[in-house]
Amino acid sequence: MNILIVDDSKTILKTLKHSIESKLKLTVYTATSMKECADLILKHKGKFTLALLDYNLPDAQNGEIVPFIKKFNIPSILLTGSVLDKNNDVFKHNHLIDYIIKDGSNAIDYSVSVVQRFILNKDIEILVIDDSKTFAAKMQGLCLKYNLKVIVNYSAKDALQTIQERPNIKLILVDYMMPEMNGLEFTKELRKSYKKDEVAVIALSGTSEKEVVATFLKYGANDFLYKDFSDEEFFGRVNNNLEVLELFQDTQDKAKKDYLTGLFNRNYLFNVGEEIYQRAKSRKELLAVILIDINKFKIINDSYGHEVGDAAIQEISKVLLQYINKDSLIARLGADEYCILFKNRPYAEIHQTFQEIKEVVKATKFQLHDTKLHLTISVGANISYDDNLQEMISGAASALNKAKEENKIIINN
Repeated sequence: MNILIVDDSKTILKTLKHSIESKLKLTVYTATSMKECADLILKHKGKFTLALLDYNLPDAQNGEIVPFIKKFNIPSILLTGSVLDKNNDVFKHNHLIDYIIKDGSNAIDYSVSVVQRFILNKDIEILVIDDSKTFAAKMQGLCLKYNLKVIVNYSAKDALQTIQERPNIKLILVDYMMPEMNGLEFTKELRKSYKKDEVAVIALSGTSEKEVVATFLKYGANDFLYKDFSDEEFFGRVNNNLEVLELFQDTQDKAKKDYLTGLFNRNYLFNVGEEIYQRAKSRKELLAVILIDINKFKIINDSYGHEVGDAAIQEISKVLLQYINKDSLIARLGADEYCILFKNRPYAEIHQTFQEIKEVVKATKFQLHDTKLHLTISVGANISYDDNLQEMISGAASALNKAKEENKIIINN
């Protein structure tokens, strides 16, 4: 992703460029005038994800850079040296998502945070629920302006179905007064299935009654907005709620993810895996437990050091994430051993999938720090239900030991 910054202050350019590139790992291009900006846009064929634009440039002293950038459909953030009148024509351009007053280091930090939020938003789904098509369209436009994916429902009952069908929805904007089911009733129903740290709800109302706000919060809303909100207030509330959700998610990930690989950890495997096991067994569904380890891993550690050994573990993790469907649970069981719960896959598909993974690993020369190595793995699986998940894993361990001896995939059935 390419970010464009246009500012006649070389200090601001240098600081912003360094902060964005180092913190967000994005590519930044800079210009000090509208002419330099035009040259960059021509060179890169207008392919910029976002632009940060100075209001006062040597060859564009009154924000002329803003309508110029609009021609190329590049979302923009305006940088100004002082507060601008809200009636300024520059704010009429709908590609302008925010404006920031350059008043010190805080402005730099805030600019970077807005860029980060804009980039993160591309993967976030928001649900708008309002029986007024006009107001729903207004909120949809604001969300799209901020790079969010938006689904619109005009009925709260329809919205409950939408949430079941689209599990990636993270934030819901719901109106209070609606026919059939109002926003309060919707929020109360939603909270039977989704906690506040899973899906955030911002309630909206045209009424100024304080009791409505209190009742919404009591029923499980995360936040509240009166419908006469400004664009800045809307973005602020949306951003704050998304950031809180991400903070919760980050905390939960640290508790259930392996620090080295990002895969699920051993505790999560046995806690959630047991639930998956019991559910699949009661429904008589297919469930496979697969164990994988890296061959001669001790030799790698002893010969090249633990940093190379850790890098090998990380590389095999990447291969597993690439070739195994997301509906499977992939965990690091310990050291170089991985455990996968593979649901609703027949024997032939299990064998084919992991044979392909074995061959990919064998054919790849991995760059492990300063060392290039060929790695191989062994695969053992168990598709026969035992009394619990631990016993099923033990069956897979027996298959893994046999797989090492015979140099082929072994599946106990």
